[in-house]
Amino acid sequence: MKNQKKQWTIDNWPIAIKLIVVYSLLISGTISIIGIVSYYYYSRSMESQIREFIPQLLSQTSRHLDTYQGQLLYVTKTAMSKPNIASIRHAIKQAETMGDRQTLSTSILLNDAIRQLNIEQRQYVRGITLYTRNSGAFYHNMGEGGVWLENRNYKKESWYSEIDEQNPGPVIFGTEELRDTLDSPFVFKIIQPIRSQGSQDVLGFLEVDGSLQIINTMLLDVNFGPDTRIFVLDHHNRIMYSKGKRNVGEEWNAEFGLDENGLSLPQLSQFVSIDGVQHLVSHIKSDQTGWKVIAVIPAEYLAKGINTVKWWTIAGIVAGTSVAIIAAILLAYSMTRRLRLLVLGLRDLEKNDFQMPIPPIRTDEVGRVWGAISKMAGRIHVLINEVYQSKILEQEAEIRSLQSQINPHFLNNSLETLRYLIKNGRTQAAEEGLIALADLFRYHTVRQQEMVSLDVEMAFMKNYLHMQKLRFGEQLQIEYDIDEEVLRAYLPGLLFQPLVENAIIHGSNQFGTIVITIRIKEKEGQLVISIIDEGKGIPPKRLNEIWSALELGTGKQGSVGLLNVYRRLRLIYKEEAEMYIRSELHNGTIVTLKFPLNLDYREGHVR
Repeated sequence: MKNQKKQWTIDNWPIAIKLIVVYSLLISGTISIIGIVSYYYYSRSMESQIREFIPQLLSQTSRHLDTYQGQLLYVTKTAMSKPNIASIRHAIKQAETMGDRQTLSTSILLNDAIRQLNIEQRQYVRGITLYTRNSGAFYHNMGEGGVWLENRNYKKESWYSEIDEQNPGPVIFGTEELRDTLDSPFVFKIIQPIRSQGSQDVLGFLEVDGSLQIINTMLLDVNFGPDTRIFVLDHHNRIMYSKGKRNVGEEWNAEFGLDENGLSLPQLSQFVSIDGVQHLVSHIKSDQTGWKVIAVIPAEYLAKGINTVKWWTIAGIVAGTSVAIIAAILLAYSMTRRLRLLVLGLRDLEKNDFQMPIPPIRTDEVGRVWGAISKMAGRIHVLINEVYQSKILEQEAEIRSLQSQINPHFLNNSLETLRYLIKNGRTQAAEEGLIALADLFRYHTVRQQEMVSLDVEMAFMKNYLHMQKLRFGEQLQIEYDIDEEVLRAYLPGLLFQPLVENAIIHGSNQFGTIVITIRIKEKEGQLVISIIDEGKGIPPKRLNEIWSALELGTGKQGSVGLLNVYRRLRLIYKEEAEMYIRSELHNGTIVTLKFPLNLDYREGHVR
């Protein structure tokens, strides 16, 4: 009975039962998470709606301002229509004729030219001024008549520097200060050039002064709550309307986090801390006028409902999840402790450490899996050793087989050369050839290691090319381009001899000359060997066939040497080695080998 009770302790429960218990407890946690996530998205949704709602109200205000400005633009359109423009031109020309001796009749003529304009919304207009080119200006107050202004030159006005006299349309200016007035001195202006009939010559300018009082009336009922500040800026960021501690006509000084970059955006809403209190700062920029409407609203007036929901959500979550979280932590820790140990053991397996630690004897699923994995790890260790040793023996046999395949080609060509020399009575040359051949085979038979230094390999290659030189004479020309520092590098013996042999066989150019360059360089930690000939080149179709044969490992006539070199590179250097063949018809062929530069060779070790 004691053993039976021990088997049903929590350590020996089946994983299914443990998961049922944990999942039951996790339900309460899930409810808590749902509450938090719901509140999060609710609050973000409310904030998003607030950020969208405020700009919508500001956008309506901006459209009202655009309408107001459109009414004033209509005045300039009326002035430019027939017959009004004719009367204005006539009045300006008459004033220019009188010069400094302006008469009452001239003032009446100018006043009549302005009065005949059909201004439907006169309360929008503070006054209209007609500037002549040289004589002065006539100012018409919409409620009090007109007066001639001597020594008033439009070139001295603040707006003239921004006027392009070649532009026929009206130009809108922002907040400007009127001269000689006791009322509110600020207006905004619209300037319309008056031109001679049929030409671009400027006779004068029509200035329409818009009342800022109308803007005050429009924004009187706009109220987002206590301590809200509202501003209207012109296109030069000067204040046209202020419901706050700022004066009309002042420059906007990057307040409330809105600098010139922010004001240049079509609209922007962001929360900003002002004196430690969060505020929503929102602005709209008119596409037509460039005017901006800015609202600065305390966040507490926008988020009262969100705060109430937040505190109720927190209270419910704290009460419902405290016990559930503690129970889930205890059970999860007890259940996963040995699983974590098992994971650590599997990580050791990934590092080829097959000595699994022996766990406490358990009868649940984890204990059984642990035992099975321990047995499997031991068996895998034995099998890997067997396969590894077998693979090494197989690769060594294949490499030696490839080396032996090179020898018959070389021996056949060498003997053919000696026979040719003896047959033609060139005994001294034949004797030199026999000595060179003896040195070559001594190098091949005495060499015990697969890897040799490049300077030793080049000594062998020069003996080999000496024999070929005896055969071909001046027809064969050899050039060397080898960096001195790579002569200490190690590489597989007889690696590129088949490439040189192929270049001699196929590298004859149209003049019957065989020009071969052996170039060996170091580049970015790689040894790069290039065998270059100036022969007839390889046709593209044949080159594709050669590459297919190399990939499939099937050498055909003319590509056995290439296949041997390619396979040796793959066996020794795996994916670190590369082989390139570049050929152009009638220009020659370049075969390039690229593999890691090895300056420290130890037997059985390629680095």
